[in-house]
Parts: sequence; C-alpha cells; structure tokens
Amino acid sequence: MKIQRWRLIGLTTLLYLAFIFIWLRLFYWQVIQAETLSQEAEKQYSQLVTAQGQRGSIYSSDGYLLAGKEKVWRLYAEPPLITADSQKISEQILDLVLANLESYKTASESAIKTEIKNKTQAGLLEKLTDKNKKWVNLANKIDEESKNKIAELKISGLNFEDYYGRYYPEASMAAHVLGFVGKNKLGQDQGYFGIEGALNKELSYKTESKLIPQILSRQTEDKNYNGRDLVLTIKRDVQYLLENELEQAINKYTAKSGEIIVMEPQTGKILALATWPHYDPQKFYQSDPSLYQNPSISSLYEPGSTFKVLTVATGIDTGKIQSDTQCDDCNGPKKVGKYLIRTWNDEYHPQITMTEALAKSDNTAMIFAMEKIGAENFINYLKKFGLADGANHDLQEDLAASFPEKWGPVELATRSFGQGISLTSLQLIKAINAIANQGVLLQPQIVEQVIDPQTGETINSPKIELNRVVSAETARQVTAMMVEAAKHGEAQWIVSKDYQTAGKTGTSQIPNQEGGYFEDKTIASFVGFAPAEKPKFIMLTKLVEPQSSPWAAETAAPLWYRVADKLMLLL
Repeated sequence: MKIQRWRLIGLTTLLYLAFIFIWLRLFYWQVIQAETLSQEAEKQYSQLVTAQGQRGSIYSSDGYLLAGKEKVWRLYAEPPLITADSQKISEQILDLVLANLESYKTASESAIKTEIKNKTQAGLLEKLTDKNKKWVNLANKIDEESKNKIAELKISGLNFEDYYGRYYPEASMAAHVLGFVGKNKLGQDQGYFGIEGALNKELSYKTESKLIPQILSRQTEDKNYNGRDLVLTIKRDVQYLLENELEQAINKYTAKSGEIIVMEPQTGKILALATWPHYDPQKFYQSDPSLYQNPSISSLYEPGSTFKVLTVATGIDTGKIQSDTQCDDCNGPKKVGKYLIRTWNDEYHPQITMTEALAKSDNTAMIFAMEKIGAENFINYLKKFGLADGANHDLQEDLAASFPEKWGPVELATRSFGQGISLTSLQLIKAINAIANQGVLLQPQIVEQVIDPQTGETINSPKIELNRVVSAETARQVTAMMVEAAKHGEAQWIVSKDYQTAGKTGTSQIPNQEGGYFEDKTIASFVGFAPAEKPKFIMLTKLVEPQSSPWAAETAAPLWYRVADKLMLLL
C-alpha cells in the first residue's frame, strides 16, 4: 500500500511539474516572445517592398531634353551558385564588360588599354571565386545590348538588376548651366554645380520601404516618387549658335577662354549662356575640376569701358550731366592724388560731350562725370544697379557680392571707367539690361517652369522686378548715347546696317599679384542690345587674353555682331 501511495504522489508531482512547465512555456511564447513571434508571422504573410522614383528631367524652353534618365543594368554574381569554371566565365564576359567601361573606351594608348584589360579580368576572377560571399557586383552601367549578349551565355550564378542613370543627350551643350550628378558620401545621387546642384532637392527622387501583404506585393501603388521636372529658359537653337560661334572665336583670336550671354530684356530670361572651355556632364570625372564652376557667375573681372554706361546713366538720372554736357577738364591727363590718369590712347578732346566721351571711351570725361555726381550718389546708384548683390538666379555657383569698401579719390576716379571694381559677367549684363528695360532692374531667370509629378501641376516662374534704377527718360537718353557709341566708337567698322544697336566695347587690364596690371593681358568685351528701341535681346561677349589683338573692337565686338546677325533671324 505504501509503495502504491508513493507512486501516486510521484505521478501527481510529475503531472504538476509538467503543468507548470507547459504554463511557463506558454507564458514565454505568448508574453515574452509575443512581439518577435508577431514579426515572424508578419514576414510569412508580408514582404518588404522598396519603392524608388527617378530623378527629375531638365528640358530646354523649346522642349528638348537636356538632362534625363536612361535605363542601365548592374551585372552581379552569386558565387555559391556558380557551377562553371570561373576563369572561363571571366574570359567570356570580359570584352562585354570593357565595352561599357569608360576608362577603357577613352584610353588613348594600347599599353594603357592592355593594363586596364588585365586588371579588369583579374578583378572579375577574384570576385567570381569568392565563395564566402553570397553577392558580388561585377560591373555597373551595362547597356542593353551588352546585357542581352551576357544573358545569352546562360551562365549560372550571373544576373542583372536594372536602375536609371543620368543621361545628357546633348553631351557638353550648356554644361555650365546644367552641372552634373555624382555620388555623395553615402553613395547616393547628388547634383553638383549648375541647375543639378542648385535645385538638387527639386530634382531628387524619393525612396520608401515598407511591409505590405504578399498578396498585394505585385500590385503597383498609385504613388509617384519621381523628382520634379524643370523647364529652363534656355533655347536649344540659340545655345547651339552661341557655343559654335564662341569656339570659333576662341580659335580665331587665340583666346584663353570666353563667354557669351544672351538675355530677353523685358523678362530677364536667359536664352543662352555659353562658356569655353567646358566639359561633358556625362563624363565629368574626365575633366579638370577647375572647369566645373560657371565662370559667368563665379569669376570676377574688372569690366573696363562697358562700365561707363552705368556712370553716364547715374549722371543723367541725378541731373548732374546731360548727354550734351561738355567736359571742361578733358584737355589732358587727369591728376588724382599722386597718380596721373590717361585715356586709353593718350588722346584728349577739350570740351568733349558726354555722348562723344562714351563713343571715344574717354576716361577723363568719366572722372569729370563722377565728380559732378558725387561719391555718395555714385555709390548708391551702383548698389541700385545690383552690383552689391549676387545675380540671384537658380545656379549653384552664384558668387557672393564683392562690393568695394574703400572709396577714396583714386578709387572713385578709376571705378568711373570700370577699373578697380570687380563683378561677374551676369552682374554686368543684369545691370545694363535695366537700360534696355526702360530703367527697371530685373532678376535674371534660368528656370521657366517646375513640373510636380505628384500633382501634375506646372508652376511658372514669375518675372521679378527688383527696383527702378533710373527713369524711363534716362534709359531712353542713355540708349541713344549707346547707339552713337556703336556707330562712332572703336568698333564702328563692324556695326550692322540692318538693325540699330545700342552697345559699348570694353578692354580691361588684368590685375597681377603685385597690385598692378599685366601690360600684355586684357579682357575684351562688348555689351549691347538690338534693335535699340524695342530690343529682342541683350548680349555680352567676352574673350579672356585674346592674342591676335588685345582690343575689344577687334575681337569681342566682331563676335557680338556675328552672333547678333543670326539671332535676329532666330528670334
């Protein structure tokens, strides 16, 4: 009886222990591990889906694609799944990989090509034989033709994934306007310079990852992750014209570099902006990084005699001079402090009028006008013309204002004729455009429209009037003076007989590091608008260090008229 009793007690104890164990296990799974189990269950019925959009495109105002996206493929391998000989595989795909490798395509010497080929094959073989890795990247930016040829080989363990890369169908056209797309520190697409850099947030695509039921995982969600598209004010045919003419001028006049800007006077829209030398945004990494910045908005220079337009405009608007005011102190060099300031050709014209002085680019007459205006008025008007501000446009490299702080007698004298004050090309054309636009200063525009993929809404960029600098009557008088400067100035030999031009040449010396100027280095420029009364365009041509002649009348002015003749037809 005692044995049976102990057996009963033992069995009961075991049952209690088993019950407690089961209860504890249930508590562990249902309470302690509840969240983990829930997540595991979710994985059985859900899938992590990543949705990614595409970078916004950039178009010209006449509808041509300037920067878009193209579908390319990434070739990858899964080494554990490879069954064929890795050496043979590397030999089979080598030529197709090299056909998409930029460094190989652009290598100029056979020895370099051989070196790249051997290095590429060794890299492929190393990756294919690394069985410790489940996934290795073999090559990026494989085009569709190469992708199809590799796929036809039916090599086990090799596969592709598609993605979209940046594409510039016009190659180097408008490179300094567009900028380029590279990678940031996180390996993500990032716009640099130009529109790509300045409006990177607008253009960038969005990415979103989330768990959704597997039954819905193959369904496309009605949501757009693409970046915004941009339509620029640039006209493709005008841009092409400028770049072609500028390159020819660089070669003809043996200049170091050059720029041409064409703007619509009544709106401030930049119709074209050409620079040389430039680069190819698709292959930006092949160019010297010093070429990436747009010189029209990032390089300061002393404008020289083109600046005289602003001096006479200030004098007339303040009522201190008129177009026919005679200079009673222009019979010889002007002594300012310990300096003797001469005219560019050392010729002097007693009682010269302001109109004649602008045409003859007389430095002493500009000093005379500035003295009549007074320092305070002169400085204030230059600020009204926007020279103390950046150009305020949608390009990344817009240089911060470099308005002078010191305005002594010598500085006032030299700045009256455009030496001793620095600005960018876009600042100058923006200021002189106020004369073409009846005295009103406009903000230059490079973006015409923004298209939102989420809503389909098109947002138009408004014309922005910054301020009235001079009266309409002053603008009319200065325009007439610029017409006379074009007809009777140094570049009168090239002036067009088919349309009336309001223009001004400028030949400025280039400062050296010793505080003086190079004797044999100049910047030649010409700025003007046409037709003078109702201008279709305002244009600045600029050549840095032309070797055939240092004078704007023999380099920048002929370039201006060659382009202008064709613009009159295009516009």
